[in-house]
Amino acid sequence: MNNDSVPDPVPLTESDWLGQTVTDLAGRQGLVRRVYELDAVQVAILTAAIPDPETCPIWDEPLDLLARDGEKAAFADYPQQADEVGRLEMAVLRGDASEAETNRYRALRNRVTRYPKAQSSLHFALIAQVRAGDRVIDYLQNWQGTVLDPDPLPGMSFRPKMTVRLDEAHRDERWPDGVVDLWTVTLYPTLGLL
Repeated sequence: MNNDSVPDPVPLTESDWLGQTVTDLAGRQGLVRRVYELDAVQVAILTAAIPDPETCPIWDEPLDLLARDGEKAAFADYPQQADEVGRLEMAVLRGDASEAETNRYRALRNRVTRYPKAQSSLHFALIAQVRAGDRVIDYLQNWQGTVLDPDPLPGMSFRPKMTVRLDEAHRDERWPDGVVDLWTVTLYPTLGLL
């Protein structure tokens, strides 16, 4: 990695989650294809169990936020606690939080923020590994394509954009040849899974 503050993901090739069909907290069903550990948080890479052209077929999610058949997610109340962190943070910033609210905010923040941090670190690490010829998907637009230049802005400590040739199905009059620069924040490598 070129950023020392981001841990390298450790692949967990023997995880008992691999191959499991799971449901995330948004209700999407996916098949666990890979599992990585980052700062003691295990994050799964999933592919859609039921293909839907309106949603991205690949995503990542911390294992604690996934439910297997007949089980609840280990941290099923994550959305509620994340909302509470936001509410308490506003009170702390305004200066009208009690000492108990400030302590609760700090405890919840430490518990809640580790999940998006691990997901962000995994995304950063996977993007750093992309090479020309790799397949990527823009998960907001659900566009797939092949990377032509993974680093069109060299010399930066991260890759803000990649030059991609979109698949025929995703081209339009704006990009008749399909070549476009896409922001890496919305790109996800397909990792040979799609």
